[in-house]
Amino acid sequence: MKIRKINEDKIQIIITNQDLEERNFARWELMPLSPKLQELFQDLLEMAYRECGFEIEEDSQLMVEAYPLTVDSFVIIMTKIPVDLTKEQQHSFMGIERELDEDDDLLERGQDQVWFFGNLEDCMLACGRIIPDYVEASALYKFEEGYYLAIKTITDAHVDIGAIMGEYGEWVAASEAFFVEHGTVLTPSNAVTNLASIVR
Repeated sequence: MKIRKINEDKIQIIITNQDLEERNFARWELMPLSPKLQELFQDLLEMAYRECGFEIEEDSQLMVEAYPLTVDSFVIIMTKIPVDLTKEQQHSFMGIERELDEDDDLLERGQDQVWFFGNLEDCMLACGRIIPDYVEASALYKFEEGYYLAIKTITDAHVDIGAIMGEYGEWVAASEAFFVEHGTVLTPSNAVTNLASIVR
């Protein structure tokens, strides 16, 4: 991990897949409210304090943002914010004091989304409700005991698709590239259309 202090209120942390593996932490486990995720962020805060003197005071809260850099790494930006800001401004990424409304939550996912399903039936039911023209590309993967549907939506359709998918599965903060490398490809293309045809 590489930590860089941007200013008194903001730091940048670059994390690689190797860093996660050393902590017995898989990238796909970066899910909101996960106990392992909370533990990871506690470790990051302690490391930031030791290396940069970055400390969260009682009169401030923490905003956390995460962005992919490469297939093997991503960056986390931690920013201290005053407690008197609006709830929308007091949000944080991936579950730490997150205060986003539903639409904001979906917007974080963007046009490239990955969804986890515990069983194939739920995945098929979700696909059956999606308007095919809203999807540019889709693929289905099997990883460990779960099914992962990767979807690339057309512009402005990600909110609608995210709302439907959220009724049946769980959004995963991981890129499709992870499942290409570590999972088993079940349907390499047109997964939404193919799965929907089974239940329609």
